[in-house]
Amino acid sequence: MQILKFGGSSLADAVAVQFVAQLVREYARNRETVVVCSACAGVTDRLARVAQLVSAGSSARALAEVSTLRSSHRALLASLSLGASASKRAGQANEAPSVEQELEELGACLQALVAGTALRNADAAWTDAVLSYGERASTRLVAHALRQAEVAAQAVEATRFLMTDNVFQNAAPLWEETRHRAQATLLPLIKRGIVPVVTGFIGATLSGEVTTLGRNSSDFSAAILADVLNAGEVWLWTDVDGIYDSDPRGPQESSDEVTVLESLTYDEALRLAERGAKVLHPRTIEPLRQKKIALRIRNTFRPEHPGTRIGPPARSITR
Repeated sequence: MQILKFGGSSLADAVAVQFVAQLVREYARNRETVVVCSACAGVTDRLARVAQLVSAGSSARALAEVSTLRSSHRALLASLSLGASASKRAGQANEAPSVEQELEELGACLQALVAGTALRNADAAWTDAVLSYGERASTRLVAHALRQAEVAAQAVEATRFLMTDNVFQNAAPLWEETRHRAQATLLPLIKRGIVPVVTGFIGATLSGEVTTLGRNSSDFSAAILADVLNAGEVWLWTDVDGIYDSDPRGPQESSDEVTVLESLTYDEALRLAERGAKVLHPRTIEPLRQKKIALRIRNTFRPEHPGTRIGPPARSITR
């Protein structure tokens, strides 16, 4: 089994989402696969802004931002539907309204959450509920695009199985409960040939309150799933070719060249993450190291590049 995680930059617009669907179609053809999604590019930052506006007493501006977010997801769904062939659209006539309805319900819940919250109630638990909207929306859109690409897929909210403690905005998984629930939730879908498209970043307490694992933690979500489902590989798809020997986005001397590192040990990758390497969340490494699960960082927009491999030396990763 493989876990394929796609970051927000890989889900920036309808064209990118459709390209992701084609990648999953290729790599899931002969492998059991679970997809993990971040929110679409920029959405979590905008949701954090919503929370800040509410906390500052600017509810009207917060609701305007919610309306803009809802509209952007509606537009992305419309673009995905227009991108399908006429024959595929005809075959999905009953499905499209369902996806549209799900997005509308998610957006309405977010709007109610923002509109009904007094300043004194805008706490960490409320903020996590607001922030969860991005992944909940993106998984619906990606699952829809996969079905358009003739891949059986179903959006699954991690709140159904990724159980955490009560530390809102930086929750830690309750491993055994998560293992039991994840296997019960996801393995039946996988056995039926359905690709689960899972929300990264979020989980839930045992009492059902939404939690988040910390900002930029969807790769940690992928590692958790790899552990509890006994996966063999995790691939993190992003917008760079892998881990570089220096920051390719930072200022460079004219004579300097950045090089993609072909492979790293777990310890080397962890040291880079702890020093602030943005391509990898520091909590990702430990569950993979414990089970010797290989990780590869790949570029969604240059899938021909092999990327950077992290893990034990004697295991190869093939398509």
